Amino acid sequence: MTDVTRVAPHCNFAGVCTFRSVDGMHADRLKPRGLRETKKEQTRSALSDAALALVSTHGYEATTVEAIARAAGVSVRTFHNYFPGKAAALSHLAADLVHEYGEVLRTQPDSVTCAGALRTAWGVMLDRHRENVDALRALIDALESNPDLRRYLQDHHPDAHAASIAEIARRLGIDPATSIAPRIVTEIAFTIAVNVSRALDTPEGADRGMDELLDEAFSALPLVVAAPSPDPTITPHS
Repeated sequence: MTDVTRVAPHCNFAGVCTFRSVDGMHADRLKPRGLRETKKEQTRSALSDAALALVSTHGYEATTVEAIARAAGVSVRTFHNYFPGKAAALSHLAADLVHEYGEVLRTQPDSVTCAGALRTAWGVMLDRHRENVDALRALIDALESNPDLRRYLQDHHPDAHAASIAEIARRLGIDPATSIAPRIVTEIAFTIAVNVSRALDTPEGADRGMDELLDEAFSALPLVVAAPSPDPTITPHS
């Protein structure tokens, strides 16, 4: 144990305070709690970003914890201080993006339809992450093709879609506790956005642009609930 004397400008009772510390204590322990938490979040985000970059380049199965730690500039031990494995690192990033989308959706004006709010929110998200669309597609592909990753996201971030579901329920005037409709609409909107992001990688989609593709894709939502038009070529079943 050592005694460390420091000038404490924020101390209300003395200009000089003496602290007792443990020899060998990491310097981060002496930082204000807010700074430590900020550094932790930065490290956590760096690990998630490194995991996504590697998965987008090499695929999920070929990406290892060792490679993620090396790309983030930390040790494997440090990686495990934050995440138990690569599924956790990617799930953290996926959950953050879903939460971000929920907040963007919540800021859409009530003067637009629910379909319009969903379209605009996804437009904001895809535009905001335009430089990382390839990486986002890789994350989506990993989630869709790896049950363990999808299961980890569901088990450890069960409320990721809560904000989106609540906002859709509010706009539709439906109680999400008694109806699955808001959750279904959330999943449909997500599927539409995923397909638009993939279409951007095709010659046809790239020529048309993201905004046009989003307009066309989300225009399908009202069609789902529209009354069927009479078709004289179809004979009703007797």
